Amino acid sequence: MKIDRLVSIIMQTKITLRIHRLILDRVLDYCCYQDVSPDADDYYIVRFPFIENDYYYDILLSFGDRCECLAPPHIRTAIRQRLQNLLTLYQP
Repeated sequence: MKIDRLVSIIMQTKITLRIHRLILDRVLDYCCYQDVSPDADDYYIVRFPFIENDYYYDILLSFGDRCECLAPPHIRTAIRQRLQNLLTLYQP
């Protein structure tokens, strides 16, 4: 096993997402169905594998408003900050 792959596995954690059913197939590209449980109508709770780097934040942001990070709080805060930076970029 390559060292960078080993480091990624060690650094990986599970975060909790609430997703809409329309993106379930996309989310399952990154995790297993056993990490998914039904929530309210049309929604699921997902234990999503995550490494704190730009690549993984970009994945989450690509899900748009069909995905909410519920936990941990510091990941929620980091996503909020990235969204605020994006909004600032597009303000007149």
